[in-house]
Amino acid sequence: MFVFNLPDLGEGLPDAEIVRWFVKEGDFVEADQPLVEMETAKAVVEVPAPQAGRVLKLHGAPGDIIETGKPLVTLGEAEEYRPEAAEDAPPAEPAPEAPAPAATVKASAAVRALARKLGVALDTIEGTGPDGAVTLADVRRAARLAERAARPRAAASGRVPAAPKVRAWAAEAGVDLDAVDPSGHRGNVTLTDVKSKWKPGADSEAYRYPERTQAVTGQAQPVRGERRAMALGMARARDLIVNTTVTDRAFIDHWPAGTDITVRIIRAVIAACMVEPALNAWFDGERMERTLHADVNLGLAVDSPHGLSVPVIHAAQTLDPAALRARIDHLRRAVHEKSIKPEELRGATITLSNFGMIAGLYATPIVTPPQVAIVATGRIDRTLRLTEQGIVNARYLPISLSFDHRAVTGGDAVRFLAAMVADLSLAA
Repeated sequence: MFVFNLPDLGEGLPDAEIVRWFVKEGDFVEADQPLVEMETAKAVVEVPAPQAGRVLKLHGAPGDIIETGKPLVTLGEAEEYRPEAAEDAPPAEPAPEAPAPAATVKASAAVRALARKLGVALDTIEGTGPDGAVTLADVRRAARLAERAARPRAAASGRVPAAPKVRAWAAEAGVDLDAVDPSGHRGNVTLTDVKSKWKPGADSEAYRYPERTQAVTGQAQPVRGERRAMALGMARARDLIVNTTVTDRAFIDHWPAGTDITVRIIRAVIAACMVEPALNAWFDGERMERTLHADVNLGLAVDSPHGLSVPVIHAAQTLDPAALRARIDHLRRAVHEKSIKPEELRGATITLSNFGMIAGLYATPIVTPPQVAIVATGRIDRTLRLTEQGIVNARYLPISLSFDHRAVTGGDAVRFLAAMVADLSLAA
């Protein structure tokens, strides 16, 4: 008998929640066969069997939280394993005379069986498992995306993709979102789309409250997943960090049209790390040790319906603008689909929060230990500015820099901030 304890599914994560079991007591399992889907603080992760055997006991039900290192599954001895006795053995592979394209794809028998059941072609899936192997989660995600692509546009306006401010404006103007042709990214309805349908009338000034963006029951609900992790992480940071914030702004009228704002900001953060590496660092308060890092492993704060996640762009200084954009898109998509890999959440040396994409000018972001700094950029705004050509209505980017004052001096912080502003002030 072998008791399999929950392994560390992230960088020191204390626990994880059971989402669903793929096996039941009495089943035979192969080594590396997915046993259970667990939701950690940042992602949904499949936990594979460490060895072959019979499932003797499942230590928890969906919704239960298992602490790292505590029992998850009890398995029978390996010699008890008889694959031919499994009731759910997958169908045989296609005959050699008519091989399937997916035959060359790395995937376990369980993955292939699920793909056949859901009608998903394995050779169309980019595997996220070890050595590019296709996992059960990859197959399910592909099936969901295919179903979504084939589904006709929803009749209920609450399901039409649109930002909250667009919904609010449409509700106030009396515009039915279902009747609006979207022109935004991935079929999102934009404010311009809504205004094109607005016809001022006798009651156009009547005020309407925005529709609720989610159901509200008035009942207490457990805080889990990313939101639970954020709550615990913020409390820990409050107890450990001497959080201090300085702000500035960079004038960006000279930026060419079509500038990728996020990529441009990341470049400025990297440049500032080169000028003042004290902020691209970790600090151990118990040992009074500071580690300055050569690589800029940039944590990128990503908002999603599940909560806040901070995936990491490793060695960001080695990526050109196109590679940075591709990496950003991949990480954001993985966060929203809850397919982010544990290694994509580890090792951040400094964090960027571009909250201005939604709203807000300045903030006091919280540093997450062992990091010593976080940069937050606000909404691009305008102000009157005195120049050699006179007074101009200039665009500027607000910047807030929070740092751990135990490890970073005020001089370190403002030198870093000045280097960011200087880089953002360049034309290209």
